[in-house]
Amino acid sequence: MDHTTVRRLVLSLALTAAAGAAPGGAAGQEAQPAPYTAAQTEAGRETYQAICAACHMPDLAGRDDAPPLTGAYFASSWGGYPVSTLLEFVQGNMPLTVPGSLNEEEYVTVVAYLLSMNGAPAGDTPLTMGAAGVIASGER
Repeated sequence: MDHTTVRRLVLSLALTAAAGAAPGGAAGQEAQPAPYTAAQTEAGRETYQAICAACHMPDLAGRDDAPPLTGAYFASSWGGYPVSTLLEFVQGNMPLTVPGSLNEEEYVTVVAYLLSMNGAPAGDTPLTMGAAGVIASGER
Protein backbone atom coordinates (compact mmCIF):
# COMPACT_ATOMS: atom_id res chain seq x y z
CA MET A 1 0.00 0.00 0.00
CA ASP A 2 1.55 3.35 -0.96
CA HIS A 3 1.90 6.35 1.39
CA THR A 4 -1.02 8.25 -0.18
CA THR A 5 -3.37 5.29 0.20
CA VAL A 6 -2.35 4.85 3.84
CA ARG A 7 -2.98 8.55 4.56
CA ARG A 8 -6.43 8.37 2.96
CA LEU A 9 -7.25 5.28 5.01
CA VAL A 10 -6.17 7.00 8.23
CA LEU A 11 -8.22 10.10 7.39
CA SER A 12 -11.23 7.92 6.63
CA LEU A 13 -10.81 6.14 9.97
CA ALA A 14 -10.57 9.48 11.77
CA LEU A 15 -13.78 10.74 10.25
CA THR A 16 -15.52 7.44 10.95
CA ALA A 17 -14.37 7.54 14.58
CA ALA A 18 -15.56 11.12 14.93
CA ALA A 19 -18.92 10.27 13.39
CA GLY A 20 -19.36 7.36 15.80
CA ALA A 21 -18.87 9.53 18.87
CA ALA A 22 -21.88 11.44 20.09
CA PRO A 23 -21.30 15.19 19.88
CA GLY A 24 -21.74 17.23 23.01
CA GLY A 25 -22.77 15.91 26.40
CA ALA A 26 -25.56 13.66 27.53
CA ALA A 27 -29.14 14.76 26.95
CA GLY A 28 -29.98 17.79 29.04
CA GLN A 29 -26.35 18.50 29.95
CA GLU A 30 -24.32 21.36 28.59
CA ALA A 31 -21.03 20.11 27.17
CA GLN A 32 -17.97 21.44 28.95
CA PRO A 33 -14.84 22.36 27.02
CA ALA A 34 -11.84 20.09 27.33
CA PRO A 35 -9.34 21.29 29.96
CA TYR A 36 -5.64 21.91 29.37
CA THR A 37 -2.94 24.19 30.74
CA ALA A 38 -0.69 26.78 29.13
CA ALA A 39 2.35 24.67 30.09
CA GLN A 40 0.88 21.73 28.18
CA THR A 41 0.41 23.97 25.15
CA GLU A 42 4.06 24.98 25.11
CA ALA A 43 5.26 21.38 25.47
CA GLY A 44 2.80 20.33 22.77
CA ARG A 45 4.02 23.06 20.41
CA GLU A 46 7.57 21.75 20.74
CA THR A 47 6.52 18.15 20.08
CA TYR A 48 4.27 19.20 17.21
CA GLN A 49 7.05 21.17 15.50
CA ALA A 50 9.54 18.29 15.96
CA ILE A 51 7.23 15.42 14.93
CA CYS A 52 3.96 16.53 13.30
CA ALA A 53 4.92 19.61 11.28
CA ALA A 54 6.66 17.55 8.60
CA CYS A 55 3.26 16.40 7.33
CA HIS A 56 0.75 18.87 8.79
CA MET A 57 3.06 21.89 8.23
CA PRO A 58 4.49 24.22 10.89
CA ASP A 59 1.38 26.44 10.69
CA LEU A 60 -1.01 23.42 10.99
CA ALA A 61 -2.37 24.19 7.49
CA GLY A 62 -1.92 20.62 6.27
CA ARG A 63 -0.48 19.42 3.00
CA ASP A 64 -1.41 16.76 0.48
CA ASP A 65 -3.25 14.06 2.43
CA ALA A 66 -2.32 15.46 5.86
CA PRO A 67 -5.40 17.50 6.81
CA PRO A 68 -5.34 20.97 8.35
CA LEU A 69 -5.42 20.93 12.13
CA THR A 70 -7.04 24.34 12.55
CA GLY A 71 -9.96 26.24 11.10
CA ALA A 72 -13.09 25.02 9.41
CA TYR A 73 -11.77 21.57 8.48
CA PHE A 74 -10.72 20.76 12.04
CA ALA A 75 -13.91 22.25 13.48
CA SER A 76 -16.15 20.25 11.15
CA SER A 77 -14.18 17.04 11.73
CA TRP A 78 -13.77 17.21 15.51
CA GLY A 79 -15.92 20.05 16.86
CA GLY A 80 -18.49 18.92 19.42
CA TYR A 81 -16.89 15.52 19.94
CA PRO A 82 -15.22 14.30 23.14
CA VAL A 83 -11.57 15.24 23.43
CA SER A 84 -10.95 11.64 24.53
CA THR A 85 -11.91 10.50 21.01
CA LEU A 86 -9.30 12.79 19.45
CA LEU A 87 -6.68 11.72 22.01
CA GLU A 88 -7.32 8.05 21.26
CA PHE A 89 -7.20 8.65 17.52
CA VAL A 90 -3.95 10.60 17.62
CA GLN A 91 -2.28 8.07 19.91
CA GLY A 92 -3.43 5.11 17.84
CA ASN A 93 -2.67 6.56 14.39
CA MET A 94 0.06 9.20 14.58
CA PRO A 95 2.72 9.76 13.50
CA LEU A 96 1.54 8.04 10.36
CA THR A 97 4.71 6.04 9.74
CA VAL A 98 5.17 4.98 13.40
CA PRO A 99 1.79 5.17 15.20
CA GLY A 100 1.91 4.99 18.98
CA SER A 101 5.61 5.82 19.10
CA LEU A 102 5.30 8.87 21.36
CA ASN A 103 4.74 8.61 25.08
CA GLU A 104 1.30 9.37 26.53
CA GLU A 105 2.32 12.83 27.78
CA GLU A 106 3.55 13.83 24.31
CA TYR A 107 0.20 12.85 22.77
CA VAL A 108 -1.69 14.73 25.47
CA THR A 109 0.37 17.89 25.05
CA VAL A 110 0.10 17.83 21.24
CA VAL A 111 -3.69 17.66 21.57
CA ALA A 112 -3.56 20.52 24.11
CA TYR A 113 -1.62 22.51 21.51
CA LEU A 114 -4.26 21.72 18.87
CA LEU A 115 -7.02 22.87 21.23
CA SER A 116 -5.10 26.08 21.86
CA MET A 117 -4.54 26.73 18.17
CA ASN A 118 -8.27 26.29 17.60
CA GLY A 119 -9.17 29.00 20.10
CA ALA A 120 -9.94 27.00 23.24
CA PRO A 121 -8.73 28.88 26.33
CA ALA A 122 -6.18 27.33 28.68
CA GLY A 123 -7.08 26.83 32.30
CA ASP A 124 -5.75 25.39 35.54
CA THR A 125 -6.77 21.76 34.96
CA PRO A 126 -4.34 19.65 32.93
CA LEU A 127 -5.56 17.59 30.00
CA THR A 128 -5.26 13.85 30.58
CA MET A 129 -5.76 10.87 28.31
CA GLY A 130 -9.20 10.05 29.74
CA ALA A 131 -10.28 13.68 30.09
CA ALA A 132 -13.89 14.68 29.94
CA GLY A 133 -14.88 17.64 27.83
CA VAL A 134 -15.59 18.39 24.23
CA ILE A 135 -13.76 20.11 21.43
CA ALA A 136 -15.17 23.54 20.61
CA SER A 137 -16.92 23.54 17.26
CA GLY A 138 -16.21 27.16 16.35
CA GLU A 139 -13.15 27.98 14.32
CA ARG A 140 -10.55 30.42 15.54
